[in-house]
Amino acid sequence: MPLLLIVILSLISPALGAQYANADLPVYERVDLANTARPTAYQLNLRDQQLFRLPEGTRYLARLTYLSLMRNELERWDDQLTALHRLEVLNLQENHLRELPPAIGDLRHIRRLVLTHNQLKTLPPEVGRLRKLTYLHADLNELDRLPASLSECRRLQLLDLHGNQLSEVPRSLDRMKHLAQLNLGYNQLREADIAWAKLPSLVELNLEANRLRRLPASLGTLPKLTSLILTGNELTQLPASISQLGQLKLLVLSDNLLERLPYDLSGLKELRTLILTDNPLAAGELDRIRNALPNCKVYY
Repeated sequence: MPLLLIVILSLISPALGAQYANADLPVYERVDLANTARPTAYQLNLRDQQLFRLPEGTRYLARLTYLSLMRNELERWDDQLTALHRLEVLNLQENHLRELPPAIGDLRHIRRLVLTHNQLKTLPPEVGRLRKLTYLHADLNELDRLPASLSECRRLQLLDLHGNQLSEVPRSLDRMKHLAQLNLGYNQLREADIAWAKLPSLVELNLEANRLRRLPASLGTLPKLTSLILTGNELTQLPASISQLGQLKLLVLSDNLLERLPYDLSGLKELRTLILTDNPLAAGELDRIRNALPNCKVYY
């Protein structure tokens, strides 16, 4: 990951611990105080407390809908979590978790699950039972595969998997008809699966820093796509169908092997930013691109 991005993330991360909390409800920072106010204890923020396990009594907070355990020392799933059946937001970012148990599938009300920056190598099949899951952050782990059951999370709108070791994703991903944001940057992908072109709600697609050499022609069938990031791959050409992305506003193609773009770019009527730096594009080709996209800022 670029050093600048790491620095930026380190600066903003202190604000992330409670960012998904409901501002209209109190957020408790101690389990004993939350238990004292148990009938009204809906939110608990235990971030940055050097916890190796959950404090005793956490299991009794049955009304909790929000729990942040961000930046602790958890190495394994604590069984007390399974008792919190009403949880809607669970933040486990920046711990040392190596695996999740099948019991995670019992948290049926989870809408946002934050697993960022752990040591997970896979997700259990039971994650497919989280039918209300809308936002899944599993970036910056060691995932080398995903369960096919993930596609059962039909309400997913955001799926962030960047910074893992994925060489493929389940073809059943195309069942996620509400998925709007898909981040697969910094993985080991060699092919862009044609199934991704069956995501009718997809708005943002990030495939940067993989090993892609080509893109499928079906890429042009993503009707709502506004952002496509392909930095740092091995692309030598783009499919002509990319001109069909009529809603595309941002296209990042830097650090590839492109000598030319498709001849017809007339369909990219909404494109406002095109980044072409670090490609072997001749001056004549750059002139052609700029002339074809008069309303677009082209960086090269």
